[in-house]
Amino acid sequence: MRRLATLALCLLAAGCATRPPQPGSEVARPRDCRYLNFLVDYSREAAGMSFRDVQLSEEIAGAMTKELERLGARKTEEPGEAYWSLMLMAIHNVRDGGFIFSATLSLRQLSESHDPGIATYARPGDAAAAPATLYMAISYGSLQDAEQLAREFVRQADAALLPSARQLCAFEGQEEARHDAVEAQVADPARPL
Repeated sequence: MRRLATLALCLLAAGCATRPPQPGSEVARPRDCRYLNFLVDYSREAAGMSFRDVQLSEEIAGAMTKELERLGARKTEEPGEAYWSLMLMAIHNVRDGGFIFSATLSLRQLSESHDPGIATYARPGDAAAAPATLYMAISYGSLQDAEQLAREFVRQADAALLPSARQLCAFEGQEEARHDAVEAQVADPARPL
């Protein structure tokens, strides 16, 4: 009898008693998926930067943040929660009456974070399979196009970098659902051990 109870517990723990996800069924992304958290910062004190440049940088950072949030990412102020960093600098181009900005969306270095447990799925020496970790662009135009160019930068960076983060979120969501299903079975009083 003891062996039967042990076998039943092993089957439950292995997930054999749970139904696998059906093809085509989507697992909801966890509400606060850590792989889609990002920090935003912009230059405030670069040499030769005027107050107008800082305001322009803030405006572009705001447009980029809104676009990232629209695409499902979440801005955080806590460095230990951020998986990505968005850094930028914008400067008025006095000669042409427009602006120029440089922006980078990159995977944060784990040494910056308090949580060194963020894993990547690449084997050492397998550079072809490693997901992209950096997107950088320089853009310029008239001031009326600033928001549009900021959103375009984010869409391109999203396409280059965030699909792997969304896969991690989906995997984490599946694992949470599987864990919850096993917990529900174990806690069910109608199913004696």
